[in-house]
Amino acid sequence: MLTKNAWVVFTWLFFALGVADIVALNSITQDSIFTAENYSFHVVFKPLLMASAIFFLMKYLSHKNHHNWVLVAFLYSLLGNLMFMAHELNPLFLVGGLTAFFLVHWSYIIYFHRSANVKTSSNWTIHGLQIFVALFMVGLYIAMYPNLGGLWLPVMLYSIILTVMVVVAFSRFGRVNFSAFLYTSIGAVAFLISDCLFGYHRYIDTIPFASSLIAGSYCVAQYMILKGYVSLKTEHPN
Repeated sequence: MLTKNAWVVFTWLFFALGVADIVALNSITQDSIFTAENYSFHVVFKPLLMASAIFFLMKYLSHKNHHNWVLVAFLYSLLGNLMFMAHELNPLFLVGGLTAFFLVHWSYIIYFHRSANVKTSSNWTIHGLQIFVALFMVGLYIAMYPNLGGLWLPVMLYSIILTVMVVVAFSRFGRVNFSAFLYTSIGAVAFLISDCLFGYHRYIDTIPFASSLIAGSYCVAQYMILKGYVSLKTEHPN
């Protein structure tokens, strides 16, 4: 069973790994006391980030409903991280990373949907946010399209599943307890920000400190989705 101390220790460890990964990424591109040789630390810290989340989930949360779908998402996240680390070597690794994270979002969609206690919820603010996300992603894809080349289809499919993941996360408003909805929605939006930064930086224009921003928002995304899962109550929300 999860204890407060276990959650605190995991939180410190998870974000320590995230910060260490960001420092390693910065050492590659910035003139500092670090050198490009520290890229090897990135290769270590990045996989350890999700490995720690997988260990925590299996040790403390395996008794909770929908555990398997969250575990699948974390496992594919780990695989996707490994693929993306090698994407500069071969475009196939980029496609592999997109495929892995496509399955991450698909797993999250199933978990978000199945963990909701009631079938319908109507809130115009939520609907407005969902429409905004959809239109934003359409606009970003149109902006990226001229530079996508042969990756136009994988990126389009990935953009669609990412959008659906965020829309479904928002749709849980009033269908789960508020803390679970809030943390999960923050995580989903952070995922959206991370992936949009990656796409914009790679296919549209350079973003200063892009690697740090992408890694930081990704770290927040996975942590907040896990925090939302920890906060999820099985009874009908008030």
